[in-house]
Amino acid sequence: MSPETVAAIARLRDERILSDAQADAFGRVARGDLLSIRAELRLLLYAGVLLLTSGVGIFLKENHDRIGPAAIAIAVAVAAVACLAYAARRSPPFSWDAAASTHVAADYALLLSMILIGADLAYAETQFRVLGPHWAYHLLLVSLIYFAAAYRFDSRAVLTLALTSFAAWRGVSVAMPFAHSSDATGGSTGAVRLNAIGCGVLFIAAGALLARARRRAHFEPVWIAMGTILLFAGILSGVFEGGGGRWMVWELVLLVLGGVVLAACYRLRRPFEFAIATAALYVGGLRLLAEAIRGVGGLLLVAIWSAAALIFLIAATRRMRRAG
Repeated sequence: MSPETVAAIARLRDERILSDAQADAFGRVARGDLLSIRAELRLLLYAGVLLLTSGVGIFLKENHDRIGPAAIAIAVAVAAVACLAYAARRSPPFSWDAAASTHVAADYALLLSMILIGADLAYAETQFRVLGPHWAYHLLLVSLIYFAAAYRFDSRAVLTLALTSFAAWRGVSVAMPFAHSSDATGGSTGAVRLNAIGCGVLFIAAGALLARARRRAHFEPVWIAMGTILLFAGILSGVFEGGGGRWMVWELVLLVLGGVVLAACYRLRRPFEFAIATAALYVGGLRLLAEAIRGVGGLLLVAIWSAAALIFLIAATRRMRRAG
């Protein structure tokens, strides 16, 4: 910070507006002597969660026969409950508004707990066949648990897990009836595509409605981002469907929807969703180039198209930031 800020803090201390302890703390920040390592700490905790989860998985795999499936399922459940209890004790009370995190480790204990719960349910299903042919419903159960935890503990990371699990449940559920069909690949691909688009629309609508109702309104970017990703992923799967003329219909849908999303995101200053739409249009454009031109000339056009997409995204993002 500037010397004027340091002088202002000293003046406030002299006037007894700030105590000596407060002035000393603010002065250290102003002089650059006190730096926040919160971002680095969160990154280390996130890496720790991933490493711990991977380590537990490897240990259980290596000792599966010696420990036994029932003991493993119980041990993982106990660990998940312990992490959840730790997060609950250090989390603020429930509120529909954004809650400031009072303990940085609590967020990652919650995330670890949710991952362990999902892994434990999946392990129990593979070992004991509780749901049998309807095993896909364990994904729905996991998503409901994640939704409840995300809204109770105000966790965007857990909400992302919930939305992903819900979309996976829908995709697996619609693909299973085609498993033994003569048109298994084509039928399941089309069904999964339509469900991805449907989940995308559902997530976008739910995010907008919950934000309007002020129910964890700060979750709205997560809902919208996940919905946008699923929506464009479903459309792109149609663009790359294969031969015939159906891919051109999906290409047209992509162009129209992509243009609408770009205009809306630019107007609303939403750079992340703007980037998603740009990436989708870029990938869709590659299919057009592949159909139109082949050989060395095609490679040159792909390079030009890639550079143009990158320049467009950087320029538009900068303009959005300046305008915001």
